[in-house]
Amino acid sequence: MKFIVLALLAATSMLWLLPTRADATQITNGSSNACINVPWHGSPVQGTPVHVKQCDPWRNQQWRINQGQVTGVGGFCLDVEGGKPVDGSRVVYEPCNQSPSQSWRIAQGRFVGIGGKCLDIKGGVPDDGAFLIVSTCSSVSSQQWTVH
Repeated sequence: MKFIVLALLAATSMLWLLPTRADATQITNGSSNACINVPWHGSPVQGTPVHVKQCDPWRNQQWRINQGQVTGVGGFCLDVEGGKPVDGSRVVYEPCNQSPSQSWRIAQGRFVGIGGKCLDIKGGVPDDGAFLIVSTCSSVSSQQWTVH
């Protein structure tokens, strides 16, 4: 019985790893209350750097994960600035165009993008306003994300 309960708990906790989510959701860093946030609630501005901010109910923290793209307010996508897998490259908000730098997969609680680089927080601490970057995947907590 104990094994069945543990198996059900494990399966339930893995549901957020499904690659396609059509419903809007928030994405938080690890066990913090820091959500992926794009400034400007209304019309998105192309090239805006994305950061983390204390979670709130506003739509600039609502995301859709669908077929490898992470899309937010105004239908723009998370993209890697410059389109190259370089450690420290900022994550920006761009019109969706199916480019490889806008393609993300979820693996072991990490968002893995172009060149196998992971979504990370500049400086490694989820303080309000800390920018998102890509970096070599590791076990640091700033690369752990929860979709809910």
